[in-house]
Amino acid sequence: MMRESKLERRFWRFWLGGLLILAAMFAMNPWFSNAVSPWGIRDHQSAGSALRVDAIQAAWQAAGVMNLARFGIALDLVYIGIYSFGAFCGGRLFAQSAWAPLRRLGWVIVGAAVVVGAADYVETICQFVQAMTFKGNDSLAYIAATAQPFKSSAFLVTFFGLLVALFLRQRAKRAA
Repeated sequence: MMRESKLERRFWRFWLGGLLILAAMFAMNPWFSNAVSPWGIRDHQSAGSALRVDAIQAAWQAAGVMNLARFGIALDLVYIGIYSFGAFCGGRLFAQSAWAPLRRLGWVIVGAAVVVGAADYVETICQFVQAMTFKGNDSLAYIAATAQPFKSSAFLVTFFGLLVALFLRQRAKRAA
């Protein structure tokens, strides 16, 4: 049996660790869903205006979950670094492949991991400032809402790209 490389160990630890934190955030999200923000935290991320952020935060405060929302946003800041680094390591791992299609997919994943990390940090820092001050800010809300689709798209590229890369690598091992 071949021993895993340091890069592969980092990939598995950080990528799966990030996915575990993401699962915890998904589990928390129903507490933030209400008539004002039916999609929970996602509505806060894509609010786009101070007025909308204030309405969402007021509803969370009335429901007694504002401090939990702050914790969830702080947890998101931890998740971003862990998941993005894991996806980056996975992309680098597959970018070292001798098989050209897998190598190219690896580089796409690397690029998407950088985008998801940068866009998600921009979005979440804007969101965190507004949650901590309990005051919406038009500029921060706009920046967060603008970064959100880039983050989401890049996340999907990393997540499904890594699943495809793992499948292709396993298939190639079986064929060999």
